[in-house]
Amino acid sequence: MIIGIANNLYPPYGRGSGAEVIVIKTVQELRAAGHEVFVISTKPLKSKQEDSSDCYYFTSAYHSLASWSPFKKMAWHCQQLLFSGNRRRLNKILKERRPDLFVTHNLIGLGFSLPSLLFKLHIRHEHILHDIQLLHPSGLMYFGQEKIICSPLARFYQFFTRRAFKKADLIISPSRWLLNTHQERGFFKKQESRIQKNFQLDKPIKKEPKQPLNFLFTGQLEKHKGIDMLLRAWQEASLPEAKLSIAGGGSLAKMVAEQAEKQTNIHYLGYLDREGIDQALQKADIIIVPSLVYENSPTSLWEAAARGLCAIASDIGGIPEMKDELHLTLFPPGNLQALIAAIKEAADKKNK
Repeated sequence: MIIGIANNLYPPYGRGSGAEVIVIKTVQELRAAGHEVFVISTKPLKSKQEDSSDCYYFTSAYHSLASWSPFKKMAWHCQQLLFSGNRRRLNKILKERRPDLFVTHNLIGLGFSLPSLLFKLHIRHEHILHDIQLLHPSGLMYFGQEKIICSPLARFYQFFTRRAFKKADLIISPSRWLLNTHQERGFFKKQESRIQKNFQLDKPIKKEPKQPLNFLFTGQLEKHKGIDMLLRAWQEASLPEAKLSIAGGGSLAKMVAEQAEKQTNIHYLGYLDREGIDQALQKADIIIVPSLVYENSPTSLWEAAARGLCAIASDIGGIPEMKDELHLTLFPPGNLQALIAAIKEAADKKNK
């Protein structure tokens, strides 16, 4: 079978996002099963990365958005909705490769013309949800700011994204929460949809902790991931015998590195590739996901669960749906004292 996959982030231009990890894993598994797989993704404006038979890279300003003003971002997102600049090239690729199945993930940066092309060319289209990018271009909704997806601008944006995906053959969501959040706003109501977890667990045996206890954070070092709150909680928890390892990159990487220099029980591992993440997880006892935004079904939690690790995570979005299958302790999002208590409780349990 010939299978096409589209996601706005893919190596060598990844950020370690959950969607990217899932795409990489899916491509590897499909190719191992004997399928012919090609990927469509993006590259920065000045990149000289060339296409291959395995991956087509579209030059996109998506990689520069973080440094832009809000007005410039808004204008760029409107262009993504109203103009299909990549349509001709996408059409050429699809006609040349003739896939039996095409799976879309996050399309911001590639534009939203791909779904209509797939329908026009009679190619089966399955779309996998990862966050609220179809409801708000940022893909982020902070706890306490839920009205962000109900504003007039958000509804304008949703009018176009809802139309773009209304012909998809199947919608897949790793959490009931995320699918319901879209359907409540008129998405996918007449389409086949299903809940499908990111990872299949083989009933992992709970890992026995080592001493000293090793807590681990993996992910983007950004405010919305709660990394600055985690550092405050760690300092106030005062566990000199335990260790906090942090892996990831982002705008707060310098701050994390500085904190690691000041505190001997904080280790900053930098941005790690998949092999590095795997090694970090093997050494860990407890993973912490202190997100301040509504999460779907965090990849880091499934990866931890597959290794029998315990986890501490914000009680938000689709995370509570994972509680029955993971060794998971939930705390109210953004609650510093509750996070401190959860860390101390976990340490006390392991020390008994």
